[in-house]
Formats: sequence, structure tokens, C-alpha cells
Amino acid sequence: MKAVWRLFHLATATTLGTLRSTHQVTRIHHRHNLQDLIHKAIRPPKRVSSASSSCVLLMLDIDRFRHINASFGYRYGDLLLHQVAERLQTVPHCDLVVQTGDDEFGLLLCTESQEQMASLTYQVQHLFDKPFLVMEQICYINVSIGTSQINPSVSIEEAMHQADRALLAAKQTGKNKLVAYHSLLQQPFSNQVQMETELRQAIIENQLMLYYQPRLELSTGNIICLEALVRWNHPTLGLVPPNEFIPLAEESGLILPLGEWVLREACLQKVRWLEAGILNYQIAVNISPCQFQDEGFSDKAIHIIEKTGIDPSYLEFEITESSIMQNMETTIAVLEKLCTKGISISIDDFGIGYSSLNYLKHFPIHCLKIDRSFVQNIQCNKDDLAITTAIIHLGHALNVQVVAEGVEELSQLEILKETTCTTIQGYLLSPPVSVYEIERSFDQYNNRPVMIS
Repeated sequence: MKAVWRLFHLATATTLGTLRSTHQVTRIHHRHNLQDLIHKAIRPPKRVSSASSSCVLLMLDIDRFRHINASFGYRYGDLLLHQVAERLQTVPHCDLVVQTGDDEFGLLLCTESQEQMASLTYQVQHLFDKPFLVMEQICYINVSIGTSQINPSVSIEEAMHQADRALLAAKQTGKNKLVAYHSLLQQPFSNQVQMETELRQAIIENQLMLYYQPRLELSTGNIICLEALVRWNHPTLGLVPPNEFIPLAEESGLILPLGEWVLREACLQKVRWLEAGILNYQIAVNISPCQFQDEGFSDKAIHIIEKTGIDPSYLEFEITESSIMQNMETTIAVLEKLCTKGISISIDDFGIGYSSLNYLKHFPIHCLKIDRSFVQNIQCNKDDLAITTAIIHLGHALNVQVVAEGVEELSQLEILKETTCTTIQGYLLSPPVSVYEIERSFDQYNNRPVMIS
């Protein structure tokens, strides 16, 4: 008989955990509880001893759940978790559904064959393709999943650790992925502490460097901005791309000193260019969500700007859509403080967050950046084209610049011209390049329209 552990029944909630309100879901924080539940669920022992049978533990984490909580409130988040649990319980052959953390679930699947198990794990991964309807608002979520096999040669405790390692690997490789545990995952897991230590040293020892990607104004053909993008020049590994160390920096808290380093170096580089009389463009600096939400962020940023001596009007802060929607009153106050100093504000990855157009009109913004996920298929996907066009028209109505990111093909450029997009950025124009390469070709960008053909 299927034994699903229903954590979301309020009648038993107080015996299993504490409630924040009548709407809060139950939490099981102690790992040994999960271990005991798995022991009970897989009895009799023949369920994991048969050569044909299969039991798999899945650890599932909702990506960016804290942003949902911050944007819509804890009650909204709790109701969403309730629906997530209900949806998980619809998976066939699911013998256990346990909430092991704020936004993490454990699932136990037991089937008669490995082939059936592969189909079920795929089903769990795509269980969240459809949106949720919470408090009359549609919400899409992504999940990261780590899996491990339970068999006589592996203890349940070890299987739990293996699933955790696989989940960590899924989150570190871009999230929204399913990773099955294998022995090779042990090595990166053990090296994470070492890599964190090396990243700390990199910030101190100036191993980081900035690359710059130009932004083109379509009406004039002129470069109007350079986006600063951080790279790690590791002494033995060479150039480490940001997708390999930014997630680690965010997890470890190193994103705060890293973000300050990026802002300081971008300001200093701009001052050097001004003194040399070259590259007279605005510099766009990405502000991470953790950085933007850090108390005193605006004061720290203004202090760096004043200390480096840069004119703030040369700076643009790129802040993700989800970041600015978390605490509206505080966000508006911070943005107005920055704008008062002369700093421009752009909303990055626009269209994929949790925007409220009612609040958007109150933000002192200068630019909307259309996320590359919409731009990359505008030639063949009518929905992406419709969304891109709508954002461009919204930008015109708000009298702000609109930048299409990730432009890689001429066909995309032609469509963007037809939709009256203001500005483009992407590999069709130029990939991110080093300071040396930007300086070497600055004459191409200074006072000359850039022709793309």
C-alpha cells in the first residue's frame, strides 16, 4: 500500500513541527526523521534486494524561493509550498514525500524496474512545467533535483548524503537540473572549501579582472555603453568563467566583497580611460541580488564612487528584476538615492521575474534590458516575439531605453530594428573582451558608426 507522508495536514502539523501561521506548512528539519521514515517505507527488505526492483531518493530544492517569499510575502510562499507538496504526491510509486527544509523536499520512489524509475524521475523533473495559481497570481518555478540509489550496499544515511551532493551539483551547474549521484561528484564536493578559500585569496590578491561588452545604439550605430563583466584569472587553472565561481560566491557570501571589487575596479578603469581621452562611454556594473539587498549598499556604493573620483553620471547599475521587487518601499528609496547622485539604473533580465507594472511606474529607472531568453528565438517563436515587442513598447511609453541582450544573428537584429528596439548587446556586435582588446580597437568605437553586415 502506498505510504505517502502527508506533511500538510493541519491536524497533525503541531506534532511534526512549528507553524508560523495557520497557513504555514510543516517543517521537518532533523535529518534523522527522514532516515527513519525511509526505513519504514522500504520495508519489507526485499524491496531493495531484488535485482529488478529499484528505490531512489530524490532531494528537490525550489530555485530562488527566497525571492518569491520576499516579493509576495511568507503566506504566499507557504501556500505555494502546499501546492508543490500536493503536486509531488501525484507521482506514481512515490512512497514518501517529506519537507526537509524551507524549500526542500525529499521523495522516495520504489518501482519494479530501472526503466520505470528512469521514466518516473523524468516525470518529477517536468512536474513543474505548468504554473501554479496562488492567491490569484500565476507563478512559475524551477527546481533542482539530486538523486541517489538505495540498495543493500549503501546505507540510507549515505544515500541521503549522496542525494545532497547530487542536488548541490545541480544547483552549481545552473539550477533547474536533475543530477544523479555518481562517484565523481565526491571530488568537486570535497574541493568546494578549497575553491572558496582560493576565491577569497583571488579578491585580495587581485587575480580578478574585468572584461567589457559594448552596447550599440541602433539609431546612430554608435557604441554608448560598456558592460563590465568579472573574470577570475586563476594562477593554475587560467581564466575561470563567471558561471563557475559566481554561484559559489553567492552561496558563501563572498559576492559582497566581490561586488565591491567589481564596482571599484570599473570606476578606476573609467577614470583611467578619461585621463587618456579614450572610450568616453558609460560603464554598466551588475549589482547582485545579495549586494542590492545588503543593508547599507547605497552608502557603500557612493563611498566607492567618491573615493575613486569618477563622475557618477558615467555609471549605470544593472539590477535584476527580481531584486527590485522584493521590498518596494526600500527599493524605491535606494534607487532614488542613487539617482540623486547621478547614477543611471537599468532593470536586467526584464520579463522573467515577478514584476508589478503598478510599481514599475514608481521606479526611477533609465533602461529595461530584455532577457536573452526572449531574443534568441524571436525569428521562429511568435510568443517570444510578442513579449519582446511588448517590452519595447512599454519602454517607449515609459520614456526609457530598451536593450535587447544576447543578439547573435543578423535575422534577430533585423526584427529588433522593425520593432523599434533602442539598443542591442551581444556576440553579433562583440563578445566580452579584455581591457587591452577594448583599448586596441577604441578608434573603431570612438566617433564612428559601427556597421554590422
